[in-house]
Amino acid sequence: MMPLALLHQSPSRPISPVWSSRRERSKGSHGNEFTFGRERLPPFRGVCLFIALLSVFPAVASAARLTPEAINAWDKYLEWADKKVEREITDGTRFLIQDYLSSQEKGNVLRRLKAGEVVAQRMKGVIPSGADFDIHDAAIHHWWGSILVPQVRLEDLLPFLQDYDHHAGRFLEVEKSRLLSKDGENYKFSFRLKRSKAVVTVYYNTEQECAYRIHNSHHASSRSRATKIAELENPGTPGERELPPGEDRGFLWRLVSWWRFQQTDDGVIVECESASLSRGIPFLISMVPGLRGYLESVPRESLENTLTSIRHHAPAWKKP
Repeated sequence: MMPLALLHQSPSRPISPVWSSRRERSKGSHGNEFTFGRERLPPFRGVCLFIALLSVFPAVASAARLTPEAINAWDKYLEWADKKVEREITDGTRFLIQDYLSSQEKGNVLRRLKAGEVVAQRMKGVIPSGADFDIHDAAIHHWWGSILVPQVRLEDLLPFLQDYDHHAGRFLEVEKSRLLSKDGENYKFSFRLKRSKAVVTVYYNTEQECAYRIHNSHHASSRSRATKIAELENPGTPGERELPPGEDRGFLWRLVSWWRFQQTDDGVIVECESASLSRGIPFLISMVPGLRGYLESVPRESLENTLTSIRHHAPAWKKP
């Protein structure tokens, strides 16, 4: 499965279950709508405010450093997430994330999927109750999303996803793609990625690996991990070079995605659960009411774009 390459363009101090060293909860977020004081700002004015803030506080787009403490916190969180996913997909009676919702919530998700919508929510319940967990100078972002791919069988969908030589052109943010190696159900591949949000555009060279599991004729899963994420300086010019990992602007330092696929009479339900590590947002920028909610829209939009691309391209894909 294509790992979801989320871009956190100047990620904010996150709210649960996005974890950082500051735990306050935002009270002024309205999605893509800004608030300033008591006034709500439309998207255009909000973007103008964002541009002004970039000029006043250039640290939001300056270099950041990935610290050993942040890496240790990420590794611990990833250990918990891996265990949670493994428990769920081997439960025997439940498989999808939506199977663990209340009957009312699950029914609402299924109605939306059958209507052709994408469902996207923040992931909860990863950190064990009572565990002492904190992360400094970084932020963890964890989302899950689902879509129904109609008129397709699981045995046809998986080869489409494994066609890594041709992900460019099918997935919006993938500029170049290449399969590096294949060993059974284990794939290694490279992507050149382009991410844009507001006035910020970032390019990456990445190397990734993905392992697939076929549980039975109706269920499959995969786990993908970025083994290299290198932000590009001066992309598309003779001076293009890779910045040292962990010494870039910090929009994307780590990325792991878990995928679940379930065959139904209507098609295949695809679920993606994605966790990533990025820098935290500078304190002064984070104090602007409403800005955090705008910046946090990026991971959700990337998730929705990836799932929508699968729904759009998979049914018409034919094996080479």
